[in-house]
Amino acid sequence: MGWRGGGGLVRGRELRELYEGGVRLGEAARVLRVDHGRALDAVRGAYAPLRDALVGEELRSIPLGRLKDVTEGRLRLGAVETAGFGSVGEVFGASRYELRQIPGVGAQTADQALAAARQIARAVEETVSVRIDVDRPEPRTAALVSALYRLVEAGPELPRAVEAAERYETRLAELLPVARPATSRLRLRLVLAGSRRREAVRGAVAELRALTAEAAADLLREPASEIEPWGDFEVRSAEYCIVEEEQRRLAGAPQGVS
Repeated sequence: MGWRGGGGLVRGRELRELYEGGVRLGEAARVLRVDHGRALDAVRGAYAPLRDALVGEELRSIPLGRLKDVTEGRLRLGAVETAGFGSVGEVFGASRYELRQIPGVGAQTADQALAAARQIARAVEETVSVRIDVDRPEPRTAALVSALYRLVEAGPELPRAVEAAERYETRLAELLPVARPATSRLRLRLVLAGSRRREAVRGAVAELRALTAEAAADLLREPASEIEPWGDFEVRSAEYCIVEEEQRRLAGAPQGVS
């Protein structure tokens, strides 16, 4: 039994193969999307401790008095300073409860001090840049290079492939249930009794054929060893910076690796 599916007569076996190909494409699209999300999470997870360490170091070098500048002089810091706090970093690392334990520091002062410290921290975060020294690798930078490796190795077409995968996954979720009756003679006969469903299946089969012919996705590859990402970074460090900045731009985050 055949089926006219928008590109000529399609035999039952071909219909089943087409449907199964659509199922495989949907799974490949899902895997690519999930793997890409995990790769991005790995980059963010590796980058965060390096960035936080730089921000903390910078905040510890900023004198406590800068908090007054942020609040336009409204913040009274005498009690905080007397308690031994000498930098913005020390206030930033303290909790509201800890500040409230200082004699003479009320809820308003504690809240204002913390808000000012966080404001300065956000400004510092936008200016810090993580530097990777290939001659002096250490665990945290190694984790970042390894995380970035998967995105760099996937190639410049990765963003387009992920976008296509998301599009395929969404559309296939709609098409496959409609096209499925065409894979069984009994189901197909039942469908043929209704003109609307017949047209729906015909359209789904035609679109399914177009999607499976068009699709091609680059899967993210894990490094073969811990050394491989470092060797690749030495050769293509500029590409790592470009990929990292692009991921941060899409996430709305400030500048990153250099």
